[in-house]
Amino acid sequence: MGPKPPNIRIENAHGVVRLAIAVSESQKARRKSRTRATGALVWALVLLVCACQLENTGGLQKSTEVEQAFAALQLQELPGYRYYYLNQENNPFGVAGLAGDFWVKGPDWKECHPDSATFSKVVGLVQSFPVPGSRTEGFYIVDRQGRRIGVWYSSLTAGITVDPDTRKVAIATATPWLQK
Repeated sequence: MGPKPPNIRIENAHGVVRLAIAVSESQKARRKSRTRATGALVWALVLLVCACQLENTGGLQKSTEVEQAFAALQLQELPGYRYYYLNQENNPFGVAGLAGDFWVKGPDWKECHPDSATFSKVVGLVQSFPVPGSRTEGFYIVDRQGRRIGVWYSSLTAGITVDPDTRKVAIATATPWLQK
């Protein structure tokens, strides 16, 4: 036999008919227990999703050496790096260099050789025209173990995600070129 249905009383207060459900203490306790169990399950799922996201999180380490190397266009100390700029050639917001077989891809990223005139132009524009209220700085890009896998030169901060299987690096920034 299942749980007993709640007692129902009809009250008439000033000509209004209302239904009042009398719920036993044991029914209240069962509801509270189910609510707590559901809440705990939701929190467990949230933590699991966050843990999966953090597994591939990389980061940035501020570096005056990287900043000076970009400013002087002296990037020979980083052999084997491939370079990409963010946004359009005439309106770039950052330059990333990635080691070995790491790569970045997306509609806002263009690959550029460090000895090209385009690279010099892009770096000069990133340096000369920082985002308002900011300044252009240099950073090492690191994976989740703290290993240096690239460099970042920009006035934008960035969130870094590294997929260790595909070696793809996702660099998430604000998008000031879309806010105009």
